[in-house]
Amino acid sequence: MDVRESVKDKANYADIVAWFRSQGELDAGQLVLLVDTIGEMSEEIFEHYIALCNILKGELQRIRRLCAEKGCQEAFPDEAMRHQLAYVIGRACGERAILPEKYAELMDELNK
Repeated sequence: MDVRESVKDKANYADIVAWFRSQGELDAGQLVLLVDTIGEMSEEIFEHYIALCNILKGELQRIRRLCAEKGCQEAFPDEAMRHQLAYVIGRACGERAILPEKYAELMDELNK
């Protein structure tokens, strides 16, 4: 599925949500795609918009747990991946999909 094309048509929103759900644990690149999709998606279709935000929040909780257990440097040894994850948090905060104060500490850890 070409999510970037699909998001242009509101009729595809249910398929987009289903696609992200079907991916299991998302990698950094998929999280970038997810947060960019949230940024492009119309909030008018509230049910699907919230579903994507909930997927994002679940993935960020998983990342936070990994960082708490191992430290972000060890859990995500690739610096480029940590920058992608920091981008995801920053963009999600900018889109008001997540609360900045809940993720500030994680963002600091990823940016070390």
